[in-house]
Amino acid sequence: MSAPLEIAACRRLCSWAATGRLRDGERLFACSGCGSEWAASEPWTPIDHTGVIPPAVQAERRRGRG
Repeated sequence: MSAPLEIAACRRLCSWAATGRLRDGERLFACSGCGSEWAASEPWTPIDHTGVIPPAVQAERRRGRG
């Protein structure tokens, strides 16, 4: 099992993108605003400061549930 994901307090600057790294075989995403991390196995879905789920996160969420 990998180290826990980084979870930081939101600063309302959210901008999520893939990191190019894997965690337990899943693509790892990170927020450039607060440094939090996300993978598709998490029960929540990241949203950018615009209120929109980034397309790459949407695709990974669908792939993770496939």
